[in-house]
Amino acid sequence: MRAIFIAVGSELLEKDRLDTNSLYVARKLREKGILMDLKMTVGDDLDNLTWVIKNAYKRAQLVIITGGLGPTEDDLTREGTANALKKELVFQEEIVEQIRSVFEKRGIQMPDINARQAFIIKGAEVLPNSVGTAPGQYIEDKSCNVLLLPGPPREMQPMFDDIFIRKIAPLSNFHIHTRCLKFSGITESETDSRISDLYSKYNNPRTTILASPGIIEVHLLGRSKKSPEENKKTTDSLAEKIKERLAEYFITEKDISFEQYILEELRSNHLTLSTAESCTGGGLGNRITNIPGSSDVFLGGVIAYSNELKMKILGVSKGILEKYGAVSKQTAQQMAQGIREKSHSDIGVAITGIAGPTGATKGKPVGLVCLHLSSLKTEQGSQKIFSGDRQVIKTRSENFCLNLIRKYLKQRKN
Repeated sequence: MRAIFIAVGSELLEKDRLDTNSLYVARKLREKGILMDLKMTVGDDLDNLTWVIKNAYKRAQLVIITGGLGPTEDDLTREGTANALKKELVFQEEIVEQIRSVFEKRGIQMPDINARQAFIIKGAEVLPNSVGTAPGQYIEDKSCNVLLLPGPPREMQPMFDDIFIRKIAPLSNFHIHTRCLKFSGITESETDSRISDLYSKYNNPRTTILASPGIIEVHLLGRSKKSPEENKKTTDSLAEKIKERLAEYFITEKDISFEQYILEELRSNHLTLSTAESCTGGGLGNRITNIPGSSDVFLGGVIAYSNELKMKILGVSKGILEKYGAVSKQTAQQMAQGIREKSHSDIGVAITGIAGPTGATKGKPVGLVCLHLSSLKTEQGSQKIFSGDRQVIKTRSENFCLNLIRKYLKQRKN
């Protein structure tokens, strides 16, 4: 089955607005072997919207549209879909009463304009909205099914979940098997060059490499109409070959964050951790403490942004700072040692760098980050030059520091 996703709303074309609905829908479809071939964003223009829906309807077996179901004049999804499918809109008074009751529960009189939300495409199933006022619509057709959903995720998700279970999932006749392998300390291009000879032999399973700052994910999706065993065998075989090929970079297959994985590993090894951060401004500690139960492993951290605090709190020597600077392997080492000794943790890690866009000096460019791990048995440091904007450099630094801990824990086992 071919699926196309259309996000409606001029605001989604702005650089600071993200469409998260497509990610949620794609993951749900994937679980049943339905692949989203295409996703598009369309502004609030009736002609453009009609054209996009019309062509998506011709190309796919399932079209999912989110947004544009509100009461205002620029909410045009109903009209655009009706035009594209050459169907009429029918006004349903009972929907007006349902919307009015929602407002009454809030102690507000319903504005007359909300009555526009009661226009339904002829033949569509009305999908009740348990959170907001805009009902969804589902149109079944022999060649293509069309689903209209509200844009706000808290309204869209429960509505989609219901129709997905009842109507969409049964349309798929595939057995699927997925694997997701997470790696760190390796780039996207290097990952591909190391494993392309393995996965390129297969059209099924389908292999996708996804990159985020400091993390690489290799997704495998096997589909079979015959039996679940058929695609599981091939997918698992490929996954194990990839894991073996990239063993030194492998993190986990669990659906957990990098920091949660590190906490679980520290816990199983009965080790404690503390952090000393400069350029990341406590970002690593924040990520760790976002995990419930982290207090049994994470003892605490220090944000030492100035040289004065590096000296007073972490014990970095004035001589080191004057000779090598705040962004140096030597300073990072003393920061890690200082926080470990102050907190009495088993492991201390430190990050100091230039996140930019200013702060570069001769020989020390923006993106230069020095990291260090200190324990009773080892001292391990690293210096990297990360690309990207300020936030990306900070995220890369945090993930690289987590990777230092991962590598150390792996060494302890060997």
